Amino acid sequence: MKALIAEPSKTYRQLLETVCHAVDIKPTFATHSDEALRHLSLHSMDLVFTSLQLQDGNGLEFCKKIRELENTKHIPVILLTAENNKNIVEPATQAGITEIFHKSDIPRFQNYLNEFINRESTHSNMDARVLYAEDSLSVAKLTIHILETMGLTIDHFTHAEQAYEAFQTTDYDLLLTDILLAGSMSGVGLVREIRSIEKGKSHIPILAMSAQNDSARKIELLNCGANDYVAKPIFKEELMARVHNLITNKKLLDKLKAQQHLLQELAMTDQLTELYNRHFLMELAPKHISESFRHKHPLSLIVIDLDNFKTVNDTHGHSVGDIVLMQTAQLLKSACRNEDIAARFGGEEFVLILRHCNAENARKKAELLRMKISDLNPEGIAISASFGIAELPLNNTCKFDALFSAADHAVYEAKARGRNCVVIGKVLPPDS
Repeated sequence: MKALIAEPSKTYRQLLETVCHAVDIKPTFATHSDEALRHLSLHSMDLVFTSLQLQDGNGLEFCKKIRELENTKHIPVILLTAENNKNIVEPATQAGITEIFHKSDIPRFQNYLNEFINRESTHSNMDARVLYAEDSLSVAKLTIHILETMGLTIDHFTHAEQAYEAFQTTDYDLLLTDILLAGSMSGVGLVREIRSIEKGKSHIPILAMSAQNDSARKIELLNCGANDYVAKPIFKEELMARVHNLITNKKLLDKLKAQQHLLQELAMTDQLTELYNRHFLMELAPKHISESFRHKHPLSLIVIDLDNFKTVNDTHGHSVGDIVLMQTAQLLKSACRNEDIAARFGGEEFVLILRHCNAENARKKAELLRMKISDLNPEGIAISASFGIAELPLNNTCKFDALFSAADHAVYEAKARGRNCVVIGKVLPPDS
C-alpha cells in the first residue's frame, strides 16, 4: 500500500516514515504542492497525507486540486496540523479532507492507519457470492472486474427473470441490480419478487443502481425493499464500500442467527441424549394435542422406562449408564418419523408423541421398540424397557397432563406384570 506525504518538516517526515513502515505502508514525500500533484498525476496512491502549511501554499488548497484530478477525486486525504483551531473543520471538509489529526496525536493516527489497512484487506478478501443483474455488457464488465478484485464470485444475468430463477436455486450474499433491465421484469420488479418470498432467503441485502436521477423511482425502490442505492457512472471506491458494508452486515446477521439457533437448540435439547428435553416437550405437546382435536386425527403418547436402570448405574458406573441412555435415545430417534416427537422426560424415562397414530398402531410400534431395546446390549449389558401407551380421546377435551398420566400409569402396570412389556392405558374423563 502506497501513500503520498506532503510535509515540509524534515523531522516530521522522518516520524511519519517510521509510522508508515510500522503498518506496511510505503511513503513518498514531497514538500511542495506542485511536486506532490505531479507525482499524483503519474502514480496511483492509496492515501495522501498533507500538512496544513506547505512551502508553496496550504494543505486545503492542495486538497482542492487533488479533487480536480480524475484519478484522485475519491482518494482519502488526511490533514495533519499542529494547530488547535476547531474552526478548521468546516473549511477542511469543504476542501475534500476526509480526516484531520493533530500532529502530536500519533497513537490516534496509528489507529486510523491500522483500521484503514484492515478495511482495505477485507475489501480484497471477501468470500461471498453476488447475484448481478445488468443488461449493459460494458457496465457489467467494469463492475464485475471491481467486484472480483474484492474476492467475490459473480453470477451475472442480463434479464431479471434469469436472475430470479438463479436466486431460487442458489444461495447469495448480495443482489446487485440495475433498475432498468431487458425483458418484461424491471429491477424494481425483481426486488419486489424477492422480498415477497416468505423464506429466509428474502432477507438478502439488495444494492440497486441506475443512471437516471429519478428521486421518485429511487424512493419506490427503497420502499420495495432495496437496502442501498448507487448512481451511475459507478465510482470504484463507492461501490466497493457499499458492497463491503452490505455483505459484512449480512454475514454478521447470519452469524447472529446461527448463534440464536444454537441457543434455541440448547434450550430445547437434552445435552446427553440429544433428544428434546422435558421443558420443550411440555411446550410442544399441547400444540399437537390442540391440532389433533381441531382436525380430528388420532394422536398417541408412549412412555418408555428402562427396567432396573439403577442397578446398571450401581454395578457399572454412571459413565456406562450414560452410554445406555445415549444408545437407547439413538434407537428411539431413528425409529421416529419426521412428524413424531422423541424426548427424554427425566432420568431413564423417555416419551414419544406419535401424530396420526392410534393406540393399536402405537402398540405395534412399542412392541418393535421393546424388542430392539432388548437386542441393543450396550457395553455388553442386557437391558429392557417397560412401555405405557395412551391415545388422545377426541370426543372430549384432554390436556397433556391427563394423557401423560394415563401412559405413566400404564408403565407402572407393565412393571407390575414383570417388566419388558407393553400396556395400553386409559385416559380418564376430566370429571373422574
